[in-house]
Amino acid sequence: MRGCGARSLDAIRAVRRACDASGSAPHSLRIIDVFNEPALVEKYRVIATPTLVTLGGSYERRLVGNVSEQGVRAHFELAAGPTAA
Repeated sequence: MRGCGARSLDAIRAVRRACDASGSAPHSLRIIDVFNEPALVEKYRVIATPTLVTLGGSYERRLVGNVSEQGVRAHFELAAGPTAA
């Protein structure tokens, strides 16, 4: 995130709602302000804000830009991979 503006707060709310609605394993959410934590910006290779980084055992996925609840849910579905039918 970049600061505490309305867009940042909207993105945080969207991520939290999507996490709560996912029904999968508990999620850990860490909000990074790019102005206050530049080392983490470099570590997670954040090049634009807002950016949602999903870390899995062997993967990293990024959602950059308009972090809407619908976009976050789709991001989590892709991160989970295909489901067996």
